[in-house]
Amino acid sequence: MKKITIGELPLYRAAAPNVRDNLILVDGQDGAKNASVGIGVYNKGQSSEFHVHANEEEVMIYLKGEGKMRMEDGTEVDLKRGDITFVPEGERHQLVNTGDGEFVFLFIYAPMGPEKGIRKWDIVEGEHYTLDDLV
Repeated sequence: MKKITIGELPLYRAAAPNVRDNLILVDGQDGAKNASVGIGVYNKGQSSEFHVHANEEEVMIYLKGEGKMRMEDGTEVDLKRGDITFVPEGERHQLVNTGDGEFVFLFIYAPMGPEKGIRKWDIVEGEHYTLDDLV
């Protein structure tokens, strides 16, 4: 068993043009073997790039704000607090904050893998999120 406190986790920030913040809650560095879990925070107007996870499924649980999931085939799905999406391996997608405030979601990868790329982003020194910031 390992206890983790959100306010003590490093804050990873993606470089422009797709600036956004992520926290890695649990992954292989914590001893996990099958899945990784994190939190994404997109400020107004921020988005991911279109991307695909070749070998990983992704579940996202939306905690705060409003957004949209765009699929490669042109499908767009509006998202809000309480919604959940499942993206199977191999499906290109993009997540966009369409609201006026932060768009926050929990993400789960199984098997783990994409979080290794997030850990290569810049760590923002001196900034931390609390649970109250995220929900």
